[in-house]
Amino acid sequence: MKLNQFTAGLFATLLLLGSTTQASDVRINGFISVVGGTTLSEGNNLTTGNKSTFQSNAPTNGRYDDDISFKPDTIFGLQVSSNLGEGLSVTGQITGAGGEDFDANVAWAYLTYEFNDAWSMMAGRQRIPFFMNSDYLDVGYAYHWMRPPTETDVAVDDFEGVSFIHTGYIGDWDSRLKIYAGENTAEAASLGPLGIKDMVGVVYNLGKDNLQLRATYMVTDFYVDALAPFGQGPETPVSAYFFGFAGKWNFGNSFIMAEYVGYGFDDVIFSAGWDEYTGGYVSFGHQVNSITPHITYSFSELTTASTTNGSPNGGLDGSEDSSSITVGVRWDFHPKAAFKVEYQTRSDDSTANIIAAKGNLLETDLFSVGIDVIF
Repeated sequence: MKLNQFTAGLFATLLLLGSTTQASDVRINGFISVVGGTTLSEGNNLTTGNKSTFQSNAPTNGRYDDDISFKPDTIFGLQVSSNLGEGLSVTGQITGAGGEDFDANVAWAYLTYEFNDAWSMMAGRQRIPFFMNSDYLDVGYAYHWMRPPTETDVAVDDFEGVSFIHTGYIGDWDSRLKIYAGENTAEAASLGPLGIKDMVGVVYNLGKDNLQLRATYMVTDFYVDALAPFGQGPETPVSAYFFGFAGKWNFGNSFIMAEYVGYGFDDVIFSAGWDEYTGGYVSFGHQVNSITPHITYSFSELTTASTTNGSPNGGLDGSEDSSSITVGVRWDFHPKAAFKVEYQTRSDDSTANIIAAKGNLLETDLFSVGIDVIF
């Protein structure tokens, strides 16, 4: 496994910059999650003729089937940051995910400049703040699940661009506003290379005591390279939007958190038939010493159509829906390590015509065991 030139140059620069200031200004942190799992009680995928599989990570195309695998959710990461003084700092992060055969990728590469106590700017490659867990999505140790609910997951999760952040107070509430703009490309298992450009978004967070609230909205142009002949390629993208609402409440040794998200397209995505999507979850957990049992209900609803601008696209009019129950236990057996075991059962609630044509491909259970470590 080799780092590409940009990755190697980034980290060499970070280390060099740190050496010109003080050794204590350079910080190196890392994380690793080693997860194994297998599907159970699979439905039938009539499109492929095989049993249903479980996609655990859309950006890396990590996917489980009925053979035990340690690749889909296993990931490592290394972060280097340097404080250059006078409000300027740089951060870089390399990750290697099993879904991408552990190829090293630059997940983050950005600089931060603090204008004053309230305003700061981030410029470079950074995480798109789609979800409540976006800032630490790759760090399994940071949350109670094996992985956040896949119903709040998208294929493109990073971007190259700029963000402006304002922090302050509204009465007794902590306030944080983030405005961002940029673009990026990715590759989806079903559609191949795709991308977003002319993206503009806003995220607003409020926090008080043990309560956190979050809202976000984003607009962008979405395209698929292979759909250029059909008017949805890089030069003729489709306008799209994304929204989300989330909250978390800690009370005593318990917590409850919920998130609801959605996105849609001005024109139905050709061939796939994607039109509008909504998904979400409600999760409850209770900590007893170092043990945290938890349960989560999640759902997804994807509206599909058989035509795009009046032309047949190979899709079906209907709705591809699912609902899931996830139960699990997290054991913090070490100050910097957690053992997790989790079982998720998911049913396919799609409309009858879609199940008849494609099978109950969303129906499958997943059992997984893993260890998350930070260092």
